[in-house]
Amino acid sequence: MSRDLSFDKIEASLYLSESEASLKLTPTENERRRRWLFCVSKRMDDPLIPDKMLVEQLQAGYAGIFAPVAQSTAYRDIAAVNKIIGNIQLGAKNWYRYMIIEGAKKAYAIAEQKQDGKAMAAALDKIGKYTMADKPDNEVDWSQLVPPVFEPSADPDLLENIEPVDDLEERRRQLRSLFKGEMQREAIDAEIEIEQTDNE
Repeated sequence: MSRDLSFDKIEASLYLSESEASLKLTPTENERRRRWLFCVSKRMDDPLIPDKMLVEQLQAGYAGIFAPVAQSTAYRDIAAVNKIIGNIQLGAKNWYRYMIIEGAKKAYAIAEQKQDGKAMAAALDKIGKYTMADKPDNEVDWSQLVPPVFEPSADPDLLENIEPVDDLEERRRQLRSLFKGEMQREAIDAEIEIEQTDNE
């Protein structure tokens, strides 16, 4: 897998002002920086915001802050943001899980003092659920695996680190002419080739 050469540049310029960032980044990289900064801001405000919601906002261009992008580009942006800031969503879930377990432990202690067997069982059930005590150790939860989302596109701008070609049609014409000339130079008349084979 090729390394995204612009990732480090964008990461280093992420929190710069628009004018400073435009001096260090290409227009394409700066556009990506705006999208990443938007995602970072959303993740900080709400660590549990679903990826799907961020993708929809990236696809819509979010009030003109940046240009709308394809779904596949939006998912690549989110992956880059998670790489930069870490998975704070996972950290938030772990914190809530900790709070639930601690609360259930306190509920169990209170229920035990009151000799309330039903409440004790409910608290233990909650602890068992959130500690996954009922599941074998190291079991892979296949339901949590999300397949990558691929969206076919003929737009070369979606590829990372690809510089746009000025006057693309003229360049195509030149390349067609070049390769056609090469093919004609290397072509061998079939009749001549047959005669040479017969003579051997």
